[in-house]
Amino acid sequence: MKRQYTYIVTLFLTVLLILFIFYNRYNATYQEEKITSFISKNIDILNENMDFEKEYALSLSLFLSKDKKIKDALLKNNQKKALEEIKFFLNDIKRATKIDNIDIQIHTKELKAFARSWENGGYLGLELSGFRRGLVRVKKSLKPFVSTELGKRLNIKAISPILDKNGTFLGSVEIIVDFKNIKDRLKKFNLDMLVLLDKKFINIAVDLKNNKQIGNYYLTQKEYSKELYKILTKNPNILKSKKAYEKVDGKYIVLIPMLSVGIDDVGIIVLSMDSKISDISTINQESIIEQNFQYKFKKTKREVIIK
Repeated sequence: MKRQYTYIVTLFLTVLLILFIFYNRYNATYQEEKITSFISKNIDILNENMDFEKEYALSLSLFLSKDKKIKDALLKNNQKKALEEIKFFLNDIKRATKIDNIDIQIHTKELKAFARSWENGGYLGLELSGFRRGLVRVKKSLKPFVSTELGKRLNIKAISPILDKNGTFLGSVEIIVDFKNIKDRLKKFNLDMLVLLDKKFINIAVDLKNNKQIGNYYLTQKEYSKELYKILTKNPNILKSKKAYEKVDGKYIVLIPMLSVGIDDVGIIVLSMDSKISDISTINQESIIEQNFQYKFKKTKREVIIK
């Protein structure tokens, strides 16, 4: 009887142990899936905001490509007239939306610099086709194009062809925006981001040479998340991680490849989120537009509204 009792107890404990092991494995798998889902949804938020920024830049680029004064300036090689028009346009946007991190560049049909909103002189006739693949693509296709592109800086560039009434290529107009607006909007979702350029491309992105470095990367912006920067400087090996995510100082940190047109892995976006998992509402275009209401730009004869 005693042996039978011992056998039953042993069997019971064995079954209990097996159930405990399976429960722990199930629980670990469930928690990992929950973390992965949470991170995935936050990456979706980043991507939606990136797409919105590109759409906004492209809408402005298309709008300016129809501007008669800019077309006339190109036809008459009147740089002063082109500069006056793009600066007038930027002032309108700033007054209407408070957005002041937009640059505009006009290119000739030979893909040379013609007018820049951020420089006063010394660039007229600068050859751009050698390192600006987006410009070459637009001239060849005669279709607008928006992407993250490497130039003297790494940012979003929306390029539209400027055509005469017969469809002849006169040049192109480019709207350039950095990642500040995206960074600011992500704050509403308790997300931080850093956009980092691989140092092997710094000889192209010469305007970033004086920016701060982390490991093998340069910060692409003057305004950045100090908290995330501090975490990365304390834990530089994160930037070499091959894991899906890292957990550091109560944060999940994800590395997302940053691609430039025609170039793979020009840098990375570092996305940081609180490790305390919270519910995230379904991401859709309407919710992103609501977050970006300040982008609605409406003035007489100058109307740009993303819908």
